[in-house]
Amino acid sequence: MKSVAKGTSKPPINLGNTLAVEQLVGLTAELQMLRAHPPLVRRSDGKYEGDILGFVKGLRLSARIIYFLREYLSETGLEVNWGHLLDENGERCSPECDVIIHSTGYVRKWNDNAHPVMDFRFIKAGNARAIISCKSSLNSIDKNYPSDLRKYGIGDIFLFAECCEERRFLSLRKKAESASYQGLWCLYLTQNKSDSFTTDELMYIEFGNAVLKAVTR
Repeated sequence: MKSVAKGTSKPPINLGNTLAVEQLVGLTAELQMLRAHPPLVRRSDGKYEGDILGFVKGLRLSARIIYFLREYLSETGLEVNWGHLLDENGERCSPECDVIIHSTGYVRKWNDNAHPVMDFRFIKAGNARAIISCKSSLNSIDKNYPSDLRKYGIGDIFLFAECCEERRFLSLRKKAESASYQGLWCLYLTQNKSDSFTTDELMYIEFGNAVLKAVTR
């Protein structure tokens, strides 16, 4: 599938762009392998256990997107982190933000040491440039998330999923844009009732360029 997001032109697939999205290519292969061979065990009551905790899967995805964007945006001088936004008066927190692109600095970092288990930041909303919401298997669009973040002055909110069904991708992207996300991007697309996947390197380049444009304008 080849698709260009709202407000973007088709980028070339050249050496520079291929190197720039190499992290996403590798992540796609890793997550596809886990998805194709889930470690599930059926119990006597019919329920399954033994799968990786959903929160852990989601955290791995968002962490890898953070690492990718730190490299992709390395020439901008901006930081990329996981955390909450603090309002102007410092009285309330935004919903959790999987990925925050912001100017240098933060109010507080939790679990700060040489080898942190967690690296969670509290960032002034006025310093944020863009937010990326990360999802695992995407079946529907959270319409409230963009409106909740607009209360903190955030207009550029992106939606990035590990995967969704290919037949539903365009409709989900349209719904995401209608809900005021800048667009929807996926690591790979699944086929209905099939174990096959579709990947699109062009979509990775699209995503990086769209975020770069948003945070530098």
